Amino acid sequence: MSFGCGSGPLSPGVGSTTGAVTGCEVGAPLKGAAYDLSKSRFAFGSAPVRDDQNGLVRWVGADGVVAIEQSGGELGIMNGGAPEAGLPDWSNDPTALGAHVTAYFASFGVSSCQVADAGVNGGSGGLTIVLSRSVDGIIVGESIAYAKFNNQDQSTTEGFYWPTIPADVMTSARALHDKLADPAQLAAYKATLPADAQGDGVVNLHHTSSASTASFAAAATYDVEPPPSVFGRGATLSFDAAGAPVSMDW
Repeated sequence: MSFGCGSGPLSPGVGSTTGAVTGCEVGAPLKGAAYDLSKSRFAFGSAPVRDDQNGLVRWVGADGVVAIEQSGGELGIMNGGAPEAGLPDWSNDPTALGAHVTAYFASFGVSSCQVADAGVNGGSGGLTIVLSRSVDGIIVGESIAYAKFNNQDQSTTEGFYWPTIPADVMTSARALHDKLADPAQLAAYKATLPADAQGDGVVNLHHTSSASTASFAAAATYDVEPPPSVFGRGATLSFDAAGAPVSMDW
């Protein structure tokens, strides 16, 4: 097991595919991926010991801890003052770093056809790469995959939740996306929406968060930002394929 020991650099090509692409086929579920401790590069600082608390599966090392929720969502956090967190970044080249982090999550099973972008969050603490999940131009909003790597090829912060989306939800999402790509059908659809939902919108996929204790749920919606007011902008407005309001409370 690696356990963040940096047994060798990940190849940027790990996230690429040759031949048939898996995980994004039309008519099939959108394949998810799960955190695999044996492939982790988190900087535990020592061989981690399992110490479950508060419903979380926790792997605790001398310098940090990985917690895994019942949903499968994972979070890796360093202890204050952990030496690994003070090391330079794996690279100061955002492109190379993005490929490296993409390869890391590919080792857990993330399909390259679902990675729309490897964005960079920068600051005084270094560069964190955040992957956005998308298929056929449809963003999957609540899926997360981010990590920050030091020059010892160790992750010093990370979060991961990449659930499988059922086939029927994917079929509905593609159908709504294709329908609203037609200007005439978009105009007819928007005519059914309220006055404050006439701005530009986009079809997105949503699912329950990693912290949710309820049963998993997912849905495709048409999302619109309401017009600004003296109080600023309100919450995003979401609608189903028939134009009915959708609550994202779940």
